Amino acid sequence: MKPRVLIVDDSWSMRQTLRFLLAPDFDCALAEDGVSALEHARTHPPDIIVSDVSMEGMDGYELCRRVRAEAPLREVPFLFLSGHEPRPDTPESDLPYLVKPVEPSRLIARLHELVTTSRPVPAQTGS
Repeated sequence: MKPRVLIVDDSWSMRQTLRFLLAPDFDCALAEDGVSALEHARTHPPDIIVSDVSMEGMDGYELCRRVRAEAPLREVPFLFLSGHEPRPDTPESDLPYLVKPVEPSRLIARLHELVTTSRPVPAQTGS
């Protein structure tokens, strides 16, 4: 089963482009803003969230804070994908962050890395 990624971006074309690039490796869901992303994550928890930072209303940083505040979503990996450099003055500045434009292979590799490292290791059954 493919990992579920929630793509959050206020640009329709960016959402569609990311879905096109990620669909071979991920089951993609789309949200156009932070509010709809949070609602979607609550009802269909993703394995990872990829979010733009600059969005009207709830920006990516606020979305991340709200996701982290909810126990069922707290451990979902978060990757910021933005056209702007990260702001070092935010608590989220230590989270994974890629600046657009990003090479598709780099983005896909980073997402796989984040999903793999966030999943609990299955218990070994011995014989």
